[in-house]
Amino acid sequence: MDLEKLIKIGEKEGFETEVFFEKSYYTGVDLDGKSVDSFQTEVDYGIGVRVLKDGKVGFAYSNRFDESIVYRAMKNLVEDRYTKFAEPQKYKEPKGIYYKEILKLEEEKLLGYLITMRDIILDNNATVLSGGVSKSVGYVRIINSNGVDVEYEDTYFSASISIMYEGETSYEGKTEHNIFNVEEISYKALDLAKKSANGKSISYKGNIILSPRALRELLAYTLVPAFSAENVQRDRSILKNKIGEQIFNDCITIVDDGTLDYGLYSSKCDDEGTKTQRTVLVENGILKNYLYDIKRANKEGKTSTGNASRGYSSLPYISPTNFIIEKTNNSLDDFDEYIYINGIIGSHTSNPITGDFAVEIQNSYYYKNGEIIPLKKGMFGGNIFEMFKEAIPLNDVEQRGKLISPSIVFKGEIVS
Repeated sequence: MDLEKLIKIGEKEGFETEVFFEKSYYTGVDLDGKSVDSFQTEVDYGIGVRVLKDGKVGFAYSNRFDESIVYRAMKNLVEDRYTKFAEPQKYKEPKGIYYKEILKLEEEKLLGYLITMRDIILDNNATVLSGGVSKSVGYVRIINSNGVDVEYEDTYFSASISIMYEGETSYEGKTEHNIFNVEEISYKALDLAKKSANGKSISYKGNIILSPRALRELLAYTLVPAFSAENVQRDRSILKNKIGEQIFNDCITIVDDGTLDYGLYSSKCDDEGTKTQRTVLVENGILKNYLYDIKRANKEGKTSTGNASRGYSSLPYISPTNFIIEKTNNSLDDFDEYIYINGIIGSHTSNPITGDFAVEIQNSYYYKNGEIIPLKKGMFGGNIFEMFKEAIPLNDVEQRGKLISPSIVFKGEIVS
C-alpha cells in the first residue's frame, strides 16, 4: 500500500499532509451461560488523512486505499490555526508490548482456556453467566510532510468471566500483552462472590477502600478528564489555574507514562507521531501539569506531552496512556475497620467537571478487627477532588485499563 503517494498528492496541491493508517485483527470465543456461544474473527483497517493550508485543516477517511481521500480532505477545510503536524523525533520502543506468541495462538487453544475457566466455576458449585477469551493484534503507521514516518505494533490477550454464587453475582477480567494463567480469573471471581454472598445491609461512616478495579470505573468519569488540557481550556476542569497549588493529600503522586515497559497503553509514539513521555501530573499533592496533544499545546505555547489518541476515522483527541497513582508503604493490615469495595455500578452518571458522583457498590465487605461481613448493595457518593485531599494509597498495585494504582483509602459514607 503506497501511503507515500497520498502525501505526494497533497503536497502537489500545496497542502501539508498527514496519513494515519491502522489495521487490527481480533479472534475471540464467548460463553452463553455454560455453553460455548461462538467464535468471532474481525479484521479492520482504514486510512485517515489530514491536510493543512493557510490556517485551515481538512480531514477525510476511508476503509480502503483510495487516492480520492486526499481530495476529499481538501474540500473539508475548517479554520484551525493551532493544529500542526509532528516533527521527526528519536523514538524509543517500550519493552513487552508485542509478542509473537499471540500471533501463533490458535482458536482451539483459546477454546481450551475458556473451558478451563468455566470448569473451575462449575466445580465450585457456582453458575456461569458469561465469559470470553480473546487475542488481538494492532498496527499503526503515521507519515507526514515533515518527514515523520513511524509505526508501532501491539498484542493483547484478554480473559473474563461473570458468575453467580448463592445469589451473588461477580465479574473478573484481565488484559495483558502476552498470555497469562486464566485460572486466576475464575478463582478471583469466586472469591469476590463468596466474600459478598448472603450480605447484610449496613450504614457506615469511616474508612472506605476502593480496589483498583473500582477506582478505574470511577476515576475515568471524574478525576482523569480534569487533567486534559482541552477540558482546562474549555473551562470544563476544576483544576484550571491551579498549577503549583496543593490540591491533594501530600502522599498523592500521579504520573502519566507512555514509555513504561509492559504497560498496557505504552508505545513509542502517540497517534500524531509525537514520542511518548513520562509526565508528572501531581507530585506530593501539588498540581504540576496537564496532558496535551499538539493543538492544545500550541494554544499555550507549550509542547505536546504525547497524549494524542485516535482511530483512522477520527481526529486526534487527548487521552492518558498509563495513568499511574503511585503506591505507598501502607497496607490493608494497617486498618482495623473499613469497607472494601471491589466494584461499582453507575459511574457514568458522575459529573466530570465537578467530580461529584453517586454509585452503587458491588462485591463489597465490611472488615472489623479480623472479621469479614459480606455486604448487600449500598450507595456511595461524594466528590472525588475533596476525597483525594485525605486519600491514602496502599501498596497492592494493579493495572486496570489505563489506570495503574493500588487500592486507595478514603473517608466516606455508605448508605444501605
